[in-house]
Amino acid sequence: MRRTTAAIATALTLGAVALVPAGAPAIVPPKDCGFTTVKHKRYNIKADQMRCSQAKPYARTYLARHSKPRGYKCQDYKGGTSLKFRCSKGIKVFFAIKRS
Repeated sequence: MRRTTAAIATALTLGAVALVPAGAPAIVPPKDCGFTTVKHKRYNIKADQMRCSQAKPYARTYLARHSKPRGYKCQDYKGGTSLKFRCSKGIKVFFAIKRS
């Protein structure tokens, strides 16, 4: 009788542990890729889910020629914010913040 009770208690415990959801992945802020200067204006480039070595040239090209990388959708931001633009392709995102 004691073995049966212990087995049931163990099974219930294991079942309860299996039902507890796994922890949600941590939210990570975008990487700071440093500063760049385009047309005598200074910008801070940031990237999320992509390498800075790829984000910086993309951002420089977009700032200089308004030419977006293939497959990316870009949105420009006008006054009221220091955010100059934001480009995304799925979860890959890069953007520039105007600095003085």
